[in-house]
Amino acid sequence: MIHPHTRVLSGDPSIGVGVFATAPIPRGTVVVVRDRFDMSLSREAFLDLPEAQRAAMETYMYHDKCGNLVLSWDHARYMNHNCHPTTMMTDYNLEIAVRDIAAGEELTTEYGLLNIQEPYAICCGCVDCREHLRLDDIDVYGDEWDARIRESLRRIPEVNQPLLPLLALEQRARLEDFLAGRAGYSSVRNLKWLAEPVCG
Repeated sequence: MIHPHTRVLSGDPSIGVGVFATAPIPRGTVVVVRDRFDMSLSREAFLDLPEAQRAAMETYMYHDKCGNLVLSWDHARYMNHNCHPTTMMTDYNLEIAVRDIAAGEELTTEYGLLNIQEPYAICCGCVDCREHLRLDDIDVYGDEWDARIRESLRRIPEVNQPLLPLLALEQRARLEDFLAGRAGYSSVRNLKWLAEPVCG
């Protein structure tokens, strides 16, 4: 589920719609939580769907670290990529604001964390745009992304968190252990879909 202070609006005509903040969202705010209403399909189950359904869904789906295809049930699926995003996915089943987001500003995310399987052309218009997403983006940029995410997660107790109660108990416990210093930070490198994932 995506933060309630967001809505879908028309953005850059070359991109289409995007998700925009309706009120300020400070750094450290949980912006998206993967919850029980999100659809998760194995690759086989997805390929068994009629072609019309696959075509309509594929643009908005991503691979999780187990290789499943995930489709957000709400407008989180309309978030666009930016090489300098306002939010980033974490290994705690949530997406966090990695900088302050102003009212009216577009929320963007890092598609390099979504296990893109083939090189994917991007044109986000940002400074130093990477121009393509690749499967090894997590390996190349993981340390840089981890630094931004780790500091943002530490701000969770300081800001209002309407989505935090929706986080699954296991993930909530992992996050609380990190914040309390009882466990280390779980790197975004753990989000990478491996050929033989350690998923139950």
